[in-house]
Amino acid sequence: MKPDIENKILIPFMVLIILSISSVGGISYWNGYRLLLDNQKKNMQENLTETIHLIETFNEAVESKQLSLQEAKEKVVGYYEQLGPIGFVIAEKKHIMVDRFEPSNTTLENIFSDIRGDQKKGAVETDRFVFTYVVYEPWKWTVGYGLNKNIFSEELIAVQKYNLLIVIIFLIISMQATILIAYNLSKPIKLLADTCNNIANGNLEEKIFIRRRDEIGVLANAFNNMMNKLQKNTSKLIEIKQFNEDILRNISTGIITTDQSGNIVSINHTAEEMLQQDTCGQDSDQSLEKVLIDQLKETLSLEKSLNHVYVFQYQQNNDMLYIDVTTSLLKTDEGQISGAICNFNNITERKKIEKKIERVNRLTSVGQLAAGLAHEIRNPLAGMKTGMQVLKKRLSTPEEPSNENLFNGVLYEIDRLNHLITDLLDFAKPRLPRYERANVREILNRALYLIKKAASEKQIEINIKDDGKKHEVIVDQGQIEQVFLNIIANALKAVEQEGTLNIYIERISEPKGQFVSVEFEDNGCGIRPEDMETIFDPFYTTYPQGTGLGLSVVHKLVTENNGEIEVESKIEVGTKFKIKFHVDGEA
Repeated sequence: MKPDIENKILIPFMVLIILSISSVGGISYWNGYRLLLDNQKKNMQENLTETIHLIETFNEAVESKQLSLQEAKEKVVGYYEQLGPIGFVIAEKKHIMVDRFEPSNTTLENIFSDIRGDQKKGAVETDRFVFTYVVYEPWKWTVGYGLNKNIFSEELIAVQKYNLLIVIIFLIISMQATILIAYNLSKPIKLLADTCNNIANGNLEEKIFIRRRDEIGVLANAFNNMMNKLQKNTSKLIEIKQFNEDILRNISTGIITTDQSGNIVSINHTAEEMLQQDTCGQDSDQSLEKVLIDQLKETLSLEKSLNHVYVFQYQQNNDMLYIDVTTSLLKTDEGQISGAICNFNNITERKKIEKKIERVNRLTSVGQLAAGLAHEIRNPLAGMKTGMQVLKKRLSTPEEPSNENLFNGVLYEIDRLNHLITDLLDFAKPRLPRYERANVREILNRALYLIKKAASEKQIEINIKDDGKKHEVIVDQGQIEQVFLNIIANALKAVEQEGTLNIYIERISEPKGQFVSVEFEDNGCGIRPEDMETIFDPFYTTYPQGTGLGLSVVHKLVTENNGEIEVESKIEVGTKFKIKFHVDGEA
């Protein structure tokens, strides 16, 4: 565990205090020790001086012939052997005569070996002992005192025990004061550190409450002011971020951003949904995601914006999907390229509207041309038919039956041309619809009654599935009946013998409003994908005897009755025509 700020402050201060007090105490102890030792040496010298005086007294007796030198020496030695103080030593030329020294003779000999011959008095000091000596030259004696230093230490402790007690008390007080100072210094710092940790964990409501007038108090106030500004700025940033996220989440445009290497950095919800669609491009090996990534990388490579429209196909129902893709560079304020951005839209509905407008314009032009041609052709046909009828009466005789067959064939073709011109006129200039409230199911039933014979001849099963709801709309009943007849007739042509035609009637709700939907689903041969764009064009047909105007008329009539028509088809599976009418009769 790492030491906290309090220990980092406390430990150095305590070490310094302990060292300082210990140093003072040690120096005081050492000075007392040396003073006591010097005093003891002085006392020992004084005692040795008294001993020398005694020896000199006996020496005077020797000089006055009262005693011999040997007797004097024996008396002195005897006296000190009995009454000499502890540590007293008399030696004659390193021969120990009196030995009251506590250590062994070996130690005493080592001490005497350290005494220089030219020194008459002095002291020898070792780690354990101190020895003071004086040389009495007339007798060649060395008189000395030896003491153990431990005696000085014990005496010194006894003398300075009160001083040591004061030092210890002062040390304890200093340590307590150091602890208190370290606590007061570290507490606000630790509080600041804890608050910063809480802020780092996301709690921006933290504040520091320190009532101090020093720099720490100024720091606490500055920190609180900084947190207030940070909270305000953070709230603004969160609001802006949330607003931007709401825009990206709800926008109908797919947004993808990449880095400089083309790796995806972000993608919004709309883009994710569009990428999950089961589609394939015109090249079946290309998916929507691959196309977008390729264009983004191309933008990064060329360093310019690109715009393309791609066509995709749903794999389940073969419907076409149009995607408008625009890619551009992402640049910093300094103009450095940091990546690329791609925005893409589903413009399928727009394409459908454009095609509807194009089809309406084309139908209008064709209708105007057809109306003019029909009027110009219909009058000559009427004259030709009248002439042929007259010639038939004049030239047709029992003797020449081939003439009658010839005239009948010509009249049949004239009637067929007249029927075609009638269809053209119906397509070019149909009558204005007469809107009224009608039931779609009843209109369908009338159409099915008229087509019943043709269905039974091919043994086609027609099934009607009704949701049972109210199916009233405002339309022209005659026109809608013609729409149903044309669609059912086309279904019967497409279905093989003993096929099936399912008709679904239901009421549906869409963002645009309430609708009544009528769906015709057959299991016929289907429509080729390349023909899906032209089935409503005039004169387009896949049947040799067809005019190609049936579905054109259907589209025109459905549009004039404020309806919508959709087609889905798969080869060898079948076709679905879905017609929707607004319940209120308004587009």
